[in-house]
Amino acid sequence: MIEWLVFLVSMVPFIELRGAIPLTIIAGHSPEFAFIVCVLLNMLAIPIAFVLLDFVLPPIRRRVELVERMFRWAVGRAQKHRNLSLVGLALFVGVPLPVTGAYTGALIAYIAGLNRKRAALAIAAGVVIAGVLIWVLAALGIIFIRGVSPS
Repeated sequence: MIEWLVFLVSMVPFIELRGAIPLTIIAGHSPEFAFIVCVLLNMLAIPIAFVLLDFVLPPIRRRVELVERMFRWAVGRAQKHRNLSLVGLALFVGVPLPVTGAYTGALIAYIAGLNRKRAALAIAAGVVIAGVLIWVLAALGIIFIRGVSPS
């Protein structure tokens, strides 16, 4: 039962696939199974992020002036890149580095005012790209989780 919890790591912001796929492989699942399940779970983060941005962020912005100022600053910067291509968003999410996952992609799309459905598809494509990169590196043993070993 506990080994299935490693899959949920794919839905944790900032960790997402970078931690979930190697952990799932270490837990004894095949790399292919790890890829499929972790990528699908990470794609669930897309609507969750949009819901949080739609319903949680506005009340926080109203109550916390610093958050409102930061948001206005970010929107101002994002307006300069309003023509951000969806390919660019997919590639940004597809780079498996910290702070480049599905949650950040949703935040960028939200702030930039991108079409929600198109942005979600671009973010999902980026999740698949990141998943393939992490999956290959983990399956080859190039990346691993320090201090965790299969037992």
